[in-house]
Amino acid sequence: MTMEEEPQKLFEKGVAMLKRGYPGDAVDCLEKALEKGFKSSACYSWLGLAYARSGRKIISKAEELCMKAVKMDFVWPQYYLNLAEVYVIWGKKDKAIKTLEEGLKIDRDNTEILNELERLGVRRRSLIPFLPRSNPINKYLGKILYKVGLRR
Repeated sequence: MTMEEEPQKLFEKGVAMLKRGYPGDAVDCLEKALEKGFKSSACYSWLGLAYARSGRKIISKAEELCMKAVKMDFVWPQYYLNLAEVYVIWGKKDKAIKTLEEGLKIDRDNTEILNELERLGVRRRSLIPFLPRSNPINKYLGKILYKVGLRR
């Protein structure tokens, strides 16, 4: 077996191809890595995302693989990001938001998840929930806490 055919190398190549914008090639590499025994949660998660981006497989297969990764190894925020992207591609924004919120339960300060939630248009709850968001107390208290680093 050549270095290119080692399961770990195929996995790494597949992730790199996906990040460069070649989801079809990523699917090929990641499927080969699985076939050669690289059955890690990371491989399932990235393969699910590659399926969704490539359009080669039905989206439910992409969801299934990403969910499997989260169930196998729930502590990796990247798996929640991958699953959320599958939902966004599928047009299920509400499921994507719930998935990202689950990821924040694992790592509440994960900037990638927070950025993705912001990109999807999700805002944090107001500091004093019984007052409207536009209330000056909520606005200025939020600004002060943000400046001192107690709120993102």
